[in-house]
Amino acid sequence: MWRAALIGLITAFPAAVISADLQGEERGGPALPAVTLLAAMSLGALGARLARLPRWGVTGLVGGAVAWLLIGALAVLAPVPESELIGRLPVLVVPVYVAGGVAGFALAVWSLTSPVRWWAVALVTVVPLVSWGAAQREPQIRAWLEVHGFETSGVPLIAPRIEGYRLVHVDLNAAGPRPSTWLEYWRDATPDRGFSEIQVTVWPATASSPRDSCLAVTENLGATLHCTPLPGDRWVRTGAGSGWVTLFARTGGALVMLNGSGVTQADLVAALPTFRPVTARDLAAIS
Repeated sequence: MWRAALIGLITAFPAAVISADLQGEERGGPALPAVTLLAAMSLGALGARLARLPRWGVTGLVGGAVAWLLIGALAVLAPVPESELIGRLPVLVVPVYVAGGVAGFALAVWSLTSPVRWWAVALVTVVPLVSWGAAQREPQIRAWLEVHGFETSGVPLIAPRIEGYRLVHVDLNAAGPRPSTWLEYWRDATPDRGFSEIQVTVWPATASSPRDSCLAVTENLGATLHCTPLPGDRWVRTGAGSGWVTLFARTGGALVMLNGSGVTQADLVAALPTFRPVTARDLAAIS
């Protein structure tokens, strides 16, 4: 089995590097997947022959194909992460892809050696094909996962309809004890007024109180922040020299924060009655 793993490593490494390097790129064209599949199968057969594996012709070709399919599926399930400072970091996922390819090659060889284990042959055929097929439906799967994430997060599905502003981004933070939805609204600049932005965060109503949330932060970039109560258990946070105004309140069964730049306290208060129920699909379509 160690020889199969070694051949799997040699077979999987080039396909893993190519899959990581070309993720999100248009280089190579539609012929590239076929070329990498052929290369993986050829390397697998050559390696199996040199290592004198039983049934090297079949095991090498099947092992290479299985390794290639699993790497393609892993490239969707574990995409290359992005770094704000350096850009894409394919080196972080190449070992994951290689490990999947090695496991697939070794399992294929083991399942096809004498005596043939038909249940293992079925497993090594069905699992990669299902994984690869799922990878081809990646946009639909990701869209379903995003919708499911919003539906099961526990965060109330509400959003304001702020006149003159458009919703440009939605982000779900489902981790931790205080899950939240973050929405960003923009109002474009005109000759008569400057650009304006309102950031909205929605938590479950039990996450905290408007007062405690407001008082949780008392300083920002050296500027002292002050919290002022408003009627209806609403609290507004401002600071000398700060261009941001932050309002905390409860509405629609949720605790909400409206954080605005280029707006007044009255603008944020006026936005509170505009909160309406939205669907998880609506939020996922913008995120």
